[in-house]
Amino acid sequence: MGKLRIVIADDNERMLQLLEDIIRTDKDMEVVGKAENGEICLSLVLQPDVVLLDIVMPKLDGLTVMEKTHSDSRIKRKPAFIIITAIGQEGITEDAFNLGANYYIMKPFDNNTLLNRIRYV
Repeated sequence: MGKLRIVIADDNERMLQLLEDIIRTDKDMEVVGKAENGEICLSLVLQPDVVLLDIVMPKLDGLTVMEKTHSDSRIKRKPAFIIITAIGQEGITEDAFNLGANYYIMKPFDNNTLLNRIRYV
């Protein structure tokens, strides 16, 4: 089996770099794309096995990215979505799971927990 292909989407440049650095510590994972807004993320969803997705981003928010991905018939193999966000409102969390999120991780997070969640999905 090849490496897990991961796309990271977050509008915070430092968070993008932190997530990429964490993923690079695991020899079975590779970052195949980074997006600082939801529009760019949507253009990358054909590539990954897993998308690490922030909720609040410019152009398209994370929930809209998931909604558009799941309704796009051109995307035959949908990626797993792991939400990584500072927003813990119950309604938003529920919406994320209803739209297909596999996990919802609050910032700040434990690096090993994140890597384990990526492996699990």
